This record gives sequence, C-alpha cells and structure tokens, in this order.
Amino acid sequence: MTKNSGIIVTLKAAATLDGKIGTATGHSKWITGEAARQKGHELRNENDAVLVGINTVLADDPELTVRGIDGGRSPVRIVLDSKGRIPEQSRVFQEDGVPVVIVTGNHAPLRKWPELAELTILTAPTRTPDILWVLSEIRKLGMNSLLVEGGSLIHASFIKSNTVDQLALFLAPKVIGGQEALSWCGNLGVDSLDDAPQMEISSVTALGEDWMISAIIK
Repeated sequence: MTKNSGIIVTLKAAATLDGKIGTATGHSKWITGEAARQKGHELRNENDAVLVGINTVLADDPELTVRGIDGGRSPVRIVLDSKGRIPEQSRVFQEDGVPVVIVTGNHAPLRKWPELAELTILTAPTRTPDILWVLSEIRKLGMNSLLVEGGSLIHASFIKSNTVDQLALFLAPKVIGGQEALSWCGNLGVDSLDDAPQMEISSVTALGEDWMISAIIK
C-alpha cells in the first residue's frame, strides 16, 4: 500500500518496444491492440478512480470509462490540471453519473466550471499539486485504489514521489524512435544508474500481439 496515503496506486502505460507513447507529432491511437485495450478496461473496473494529467486530456480527450465488461463500473475520473485549463466540452464531463474530480493549483485563474452534479474541484495549497497531498485528498473522498494512466509527466511525478505500488506496462511490437517522441515516463532526474528506480517483474503476459509486464517498485 502506498506510503502515507492508504491508497493502492497502479501506474498503467501503453508503449512501443522503445518506450514511446506517441509520435513526435502527438499521434498515439492506437499503440496497442484490442486485447491489451480490453485489459486496460479491466484495470479501470478494478479501481475506485482513474487519474490523468491535463496534457492527456488536451491531446486525447479520453472518456475514462469502463467498456466491454458486463456489470462493469466506471471509476471516479480525476484530472490533475494545475492551471485550470480543461475545456468545458471535455468528455470527462459527460453526464453519466460518474463523479469527476479536478485538481488545480493555488494560482489557477477563476473560471466557470460545467454544471455537473458530481463535480468536485480540489485546490492545492501549492502552484503544482503535490502527489502525496492529492492522494490524501482523494482518500478523504472515500477512494482506496487509484489507476494512474498518464501521461509522461504524471507518471514521472508519481514515481519520484515514491507512491506507486505496482506497474502495468503494455508493450506493442512497434518502434517509433527519435528524441522528440515522448517516452512513457518523463524525467526522473537520474544521473547515475545506481539511482534509477528498480522494478521487480512479477509477470509477463501475452495479449494478442502485445505484452503486459506487471512489476512492483522495489
């Protein structure tokens, strides 16, 4: 269980064999195949909440719902949005009864929010919300498990804050290459291999043409 938060955090990413989550132009649909994407819906169904950063919302406009599972339950949708930039027409604001939590920083400008019955706005005491603070706040809202779906900067923030319990990394047999295409994890400030977070792989599962690597951070 995540240190100091009481929440089990699973970090999920889908990447090419060289670790890219999209091309340099931002094209990312679809990296993995149908079987891997269905497993992603299973992970959402197993967690109380799913979290993404504002860059993921702006780039992909995800619904963050559970689809293709009989009796499936969509998790609470959480968006980290320090500057309050999320568009009012974003699909996370759809009227489907699923609660939405937007986390902003204390310098975010005042704005009009969608008139959604299940909308909660959390304002951090800092310009950029601290991950441990975020976990503490959503724990107060009754959530015990969290699926973190990116993007790159969000993944790095969670790993750096030492709050990830398990990793679900989906790898597709593709290579994008280049320095401009984003990797699934942003800069961790690692200057020496001795300082790199060490993973312990617990399983490797074939999903169609893709692979799912399950691991814990040692």
